Amino acid sequence: MISFRYHIVSIVSVFLALAVGVALGGGPLKGTVDNTLVAQVHSDRQVKRDLKAEVAALRTDNRFNDDFAGTVAPRLLRGALRGHVVTLVVLPTADPGQVASLRHLVGVAGGTVGGTMRVGKKLVDVSGKQLVDELGNQLESRTAGLDIPADAAPYDRMGALMARAIGTDSKGGAAVDNAATSILAGLSTTNLMSAEGRLDRRGDLVLFVDGPREGNASAQQSTSAIVTSLAQAVDAGTAGVVLAGPVDSAKKGGAVKAVRDDVGAAKDVSTVDTLGRTAGQVVAVMALAGQAAGRAGQYGAIDAANGAMPGASASTS
Repeated sequence: MISFRYHIVSIVSVFLALAVGVALGGGPLKGTVDNTLVAQVHSDRQVKRDLKAEVAALRTDNRFNDDFAGTVAPRLLRGALRGHVVTLVVLPTADPGQVASLRHLVGVAGGTVGGTMRVGKKLVDVSGKQLVDELGNQLESRTAGLDIPADAAPYDRMGALMARAIGTDSKGGAAVDNAATSILAGLSTTNLMSAEGRLDRRGDLVLFVDGPREGNASAQQSTSAIVTSLAQAVDAGTAGVVLAGPVDSAKKGGAVKAVRDDVGAAKDVSTVDTLGRTAGQVVAVMALAGQAAGRAGQYGAIDAANGAMPGASASTS
């Protein structure tokens, strides 16, 4: 049986421990703890101020770079796309502001935007492969003049159909004829691809506009492989294709990286990985001009084999 004295001793011990803690906290340790906390707060505030200053400096640099690129663009691009018609193919994650800037710069270079096509998520999602396969076979069967191998993969076939609908290999583009209209109707009805506004003319050059990676690693890899197949197939039916995206698209899982890693695609399709900056948008238009002249290149900031822009040397560092 626990005695009353035991309870008294336990309670006294608890209060004694509390008293010692209070005494130490308010006495010998108080100054050390307070000084440490104050020093940490001052340090954190200084780090925050330094980071704010660094961000402000970077924004200033970016504004300067963008202003500079915008200022020199007319001289760099003057006449580079004269006589050419460009079709923009906008992938699901593309930035609308960048698409608008590219349209403007094509005009600055003397070219014409024949139309802007919006790609639906189902076209670049592997879950839609059966739909792509079935629709591709249907559209091929009722479109005359196509030269698609019988054993073509679904996305290779769809890319060839896209090329017929929105592109041509003739300089100056081509009219949107009945065959193109039929293919576009099938793509639009299934939400695979549709025109923003109206497709006025099929382009001899095609610019795929990409955005940041989306989904898990497996989804990114599948989407990038699909985009690579589509871009290469469209290139085969036109005078040239450029795939442009932000820096993120040149990293693992990105479509730009996928094209660069595919030896066959990299020989045919040009890529640009700095679309988030005005300079990168200018380079994308220069890459279109290179395609018109029969040259493919990989340009940008990350593992770009041909340097920052057409005519630049790749970094060896």
